[in-house]
Amino acid sequence: MNEFILIIILFITMFTTYLLYKIYEKRGLFFAIVFQNIISFILSFKIVTILKLNINLGIVSILSVLTIMYLFMIKYGKKEINELIKISLYTNVLIAIFLTMINYFIPTLTETISINIKDTFISNYKILIAYPIIMLISQIIVTKLYLFVNKLQSSKIICIALTHIITALLYTIIFYVVGYIKVLSIKEAVYIGISTYIIGLIIMGINIVFINILIKDKKVTK
Repeated sequence: MNEFILIIILFITMFTTYLLYKIYEKRGLFFAIVFQNIISFILSFKIVTILKLNINLGIVSILSVLTIMYLFMIKYGKKEINELIKISLYTNVLIAIFLTMINYFIPTLTETISINIKDTFISNYKILIAYPIIMLISQIIVTKLYLFVNKLQSSKIICIALTHIITALLYTIIFYVVGYIKVLSIKEAVYIGISTYIIGLIIMGINIVFINILIKDKKVTK
């Protein structure tokens, strides 16, 4: 069942990015990265079991954010990529502030949904702090490494694959060690990080195919 839900979320994220890109072209990627950041931030609080591995569900949308960045660099070059990173940062900071503010609302005794949501954010407050920072660092590293690898060889797909393999494990493990410190043991946090990385490789492989389709689409121009 979890695998089926994961596939649905993956389809929704890819279809949303595709639709916004087809309709609004460059502006669509700015809209898409805001949408994907909102979804990935919310899903980052959820741990699920996929193929007998415990992973963070936010990995689907996190990789969609990086997919948008790769697509943006391929289609429009590196000059405006910093604007995309800034919008991503602003979105994540605003979400963190908004979710933090929710904790200060006092729900009624019968309103169990608000109580459960509040407990979720209180227990995982470190994610609220760590997520925007680590996403910013990850996006900067991914951008610089991709541009460096791109100078060494011309295949965009190989550039994306190498960049992801090199960087993903690092920022994935750092996020879970920082985000779940004192909530989980370091061993458990690293295990979730590695498991998420493994499943993320499969998802990124699908996203690479998706990117390849879009960059070959002559109907969408620069």
